[in-house]
Formats: sequence, structure tokens, C-alpha cells
Amino acid sequence: MKYRYIPAAVMLLAGLVCCILSVVQRWPVMTSLIALVIVLLVFYIVGQIAAQIVGKVQAEHQAMIEAERKRIEEEERLRQEQLEREEQEAREEEKRKRKQFMSEEEQPGEDVV
Repeated sequence: MKYRYIPAAVMLLAGLVCCILSVVQRWPVMTSLIALVIVLLVFYIVGQIAAQIVGKVQAEHQAMIEAERKRIEEEERLRQEQLEREEQEAREEEKRKRKQFMSEEEQPGEDVV
């Protein structure tokens, strides 16, 4: 949708160049009009092709940006999961140490007076 004015702009610019050349070259009016119509048609088609190419390139660029954003989000999610796992392991390790410490205190040992 953004590129719908490209063919018209290309066509009108080519038409302007054609008109200026026909005046400078002093072509007859009928020859100038025929040349102008041909130039307008050819450059309208060229403009359509250019608009399609620009649209496809822009779409590919957007797809690439979206894929990169998804990749970054996935990496962030994996990193977050890894941090959660590490925190869980640290908590479990702390529980084990406490249990071990508690069990060592409960064992009968030498009484210190």
C-alpha cells in the first residue's frame, strides 16, 4: 500500500523528461504526443515492477526482523529457565546442607561441659 505512488511518480518524471526533450528538439506535436504516450506506458510498467521489488524487499526485511525478535525472545526465555533451574538447585543444595547439619547435631557426640 505504501508503494502505490511509485509507478505514477516514475511515469510522470519520465513524461516530464520526454516533454522537455521534445520542446528542446522541436519535434512536431503529433510525434511528441506519440512519444509521450509510449514513454508513459513503458515507465508505468517499469514503475510497477519497481514497486513490486521494493515491496518484496521490505516484506523480507520485516520477516527477518520478526525472526530475529523471536530468536532473541527464545534466548531470553531459555536464559530465564536456566536461571530458575540454578536457583532451584541452589535451594535444594541449601536444604541438603541444613538437613546434614541438623542430622550431625542430633547425633550423640562428646558432651562438652
